[in-house]
Amino acid sequence: MTRDDVRRDLIQCLQDAKEDWDSSIVVTDETGLFEDLGFESIDAVGLSAALEAHFAATLPFPEFMSRAKRENLSDISVGRVLDFLMLHVGQKPGKVA
Repeated sequence: MTRDDVRRDLIQCLQDAKEDWDSSIVVTDETGLFEDLGFESIDAVGLSAALEAHFAATLPFPEFMSRAKRENLSDISVGRVLDFLMLHVGQKPGKVA
């Protein structure tokens, strides 16, 4: 899978995880899950399950989220999630947004 393939699949999983998805939002690597997309912690849990189902892999998403909290990130960007996925589905991560 290319990074663009994973990005496309990630955006679809984001839409599936967020019931009241605003389809007018243009998602980029800089888009924040919580501030821009309005995710809440329950949505992140749903996203984790959706990603694992979609990629047929057990992903350490809880650890990823815990690390972001320890790093005091104000938000988690789509690019950061994409880097995480690339690392865990067999590709090298790119630039962290």
